Amino acid sequence: MFASAGLLLSLSTSVMAVEIGITVVTPARTMRSIGDAPGSVEVITKEQLETAHGAALNDKLAGLVPGAVTSRAYGIYSHTSALTLRGLPSGEQARTLILLDGAPVNTSATGSVNWNRLALESIDRVEIVKGPASSLYGSNAAAGVVNIVTRKTPSGCRLGASYGTYNTFRTNAGAGAKIKDISLSADGNYLSSDGYNSTPAALRTAYSVKNYLREKSAAAKGSLDLKEAGVLDAEYSRTEGLRGEGYRIRANAGSHRRYTTDSARAAWSGARGGLAWQAQAYYQLEDYERLGESTKSGYTRVDTAALREDTGGQAAVSLAPGGFTLTLGADYKLGSVDATDHYTAPTVYDAKNRGRSSQYAPYAQAEKKLAGDRLKFLAALRYDNASYFGGYFNNPSNAAYSLVNGPQSGHYWDNLSPKLAVSWEYSDLAEQYLSYGRGFRPPSLEDMCLTLKKGAILAIANPGLKPETVDTAETGFKLHPAAGLYLEPAAYYTVGRRFMYSASLSATESQIRNVGEVRIYGAELPLKYYSGAFSASAAYAWSESEIEEYAAAAALEGKSLAYAPRHTASANIGLKTVLADITLAWLYKSRQYTQDNHSAWVRGYHNLSASVARALAKSVLVRLSVDNVFDKRYQEKSDELAPGRTVTAALEARF
Repeated sequence: MFASAGLLLSLSTSVMAVEIGITVVTPARTMRSIGDAPGSVEVITKEQLETAHGAALNDKLAGLVPGAVTSRAYGIYSHTSALTLRGLPSGEQARTLILLDGAPVNTSATGSVNWNRLALESIDRVEIVKGPASSLYGSNAAAGVVNIVTRKTPSGCRLGASYGTYNTFRTNAGAGAKIKDISLSADGNYLSSDGYNSTPAALRTAYSVKNYLREKSAAAKGSLDLKEAGVLDAEYSRTEGLRGEGYRIRANAGSHRRYTTDSARAAWSGARGGLAWQAQAYYQLEDYERLGESTKSGYTRVDTAALREDTGGQAAVSLAPGGFTLTLGADYKLGSVDATDHYTAPTVYDAKNRGRSSQYAPYAQAEKKLAGDRLKFLAALRYDNASYFGGYFNNPSNAAYSLVNGPQSGHYWDNLSPKLAVSWEYSDLAEQYLSYGRGFRPPSLEDMCLTLKKGAILAIANPGLKPETVDTAETGFKLHPAAGLYLEPAAYYTVGRRFMYSASLSATESQIRNVGEVRIYGAELPLKYYSGAFSASAAYAWSESEIEEYAAAAALEGKSLAYAPRHTASANIGLKTVLADITLAWLYKSRQYTQDNHSAWVRGYHNLSASVARALAKSVLVRLSVDNVFDKRYQEKSDELAPGRTVTAALEARF
């Protein structure tokens, strides 16, 4: 049966810890009450995701999570996109860790995430922990952790289809069965769109064409209930996609990217007495191809083929000695990239790039409640042992940048990531928390070993990159001043050292470099209200950033970071009526710089979306959604235009 769109009055607001006694896994890697976490933890339900604006998960989270910022310039057609938290730049994903049922989705090669392959239909909830989480999760968790938890296997079948603007067609199907202690499920999705011309009118040429999209995915999942011995889970998914990039010169299909992603996961988890445990192993392989054409400085064409592979495992156990809750664990990750860039014009040659990385870390976290559970302490420490090896590049362009072709030197880094947090419950209506944490991030593989023409820009490898650290202090309140009203204001201050940042070397060249010191500070003010069939939320986030020390580019000192807007705001309203469930969502983002020297920027924008859903029967639901009601053709990047108003009609049936 369908849950009503107003279930738990959560169709447009995130779940508050003080309102619903749910359990989460992300803050400590084992299950516990959300109220036990002395920090900012949010849970987004599947009902919210269904009605939120945007077609992909990161778009939806940006409108639901205060302070979350996405760089997805043109919706589902974007070939790169990111979601960041706590004022860190949205130009790359690598500082916010994305998990799928606890397994990392970020690639070691780039730190990026293919958001399109995260099927919305399979999601039960999304858990978000803001602020540095490297004490438990290591690399990529400097801004926080987003854990996508898939739904338990339901018995029966599900069919869904939607059609909308730009001849966009989506269909999905799923089936599940439970036989004694075994649960099995399978899901499939298909997405096709003719797309639109994303190049701003002033920049269009005879070669500008529509972006287009073709994607399909399939997944299978099994679970075995071992009773007191826990639960065994196994899952496998495969996604195949093709995305046109919006320009065609000589190639029939135009510039495009083709990718295939295979991922697998096996896990064992359970709880018995005062002991809880979980262990898992995961594997992810991305087979990537790109055909790129450019006329910026004469016709060029580069065809890229790359294999990006990640393998790892993790285990954690929680126990309660002497009134403490103690979590002990360790994890290991091995990543690699092997890429060939085939230049066919103006000259013909091949460039080879490859590298590998490993990261091993033990960690410990202790929690304690005092004063009748009103005072909560948390202390955590992780030791990271990271290395880069097997590096190699061979590209004629390297000689111009004093890069010696051939094998690269290996690198070894280690780091301690501590976290301290305390919270005090003044009353049942007010709680305050204070915390400090360190984020640690080794360089992405491709930043160290890949020199490649990306459109009109030549991205130059930097084999001398060093890992960055990000130290953050924050404080916040959890307030319940009146019936149905909840507020969670927070403020943070961050210092990044050896901060990895894209530096523009010229109009056509860029390189990732270490900035000596960056400071980021800001505040968030979310407000949420529930009353009967009505729910509403509003949030404002402010963030400032400044480059304090940058020896390699002193002219950038004192400037704010690119892709880091100062102001964002959102509002969501949900109303359940006899005829239909109605949702309105509004999002605002202020102006942001798109170049490190502030020579280019995009204007701020706002976006209003609306959704109406009605259950025709117990097993049939119809929904009409309008995204960008006022047809704002905003930009996230200087050369990319958003798709404007889109209308989608959807039908879903379960039986």
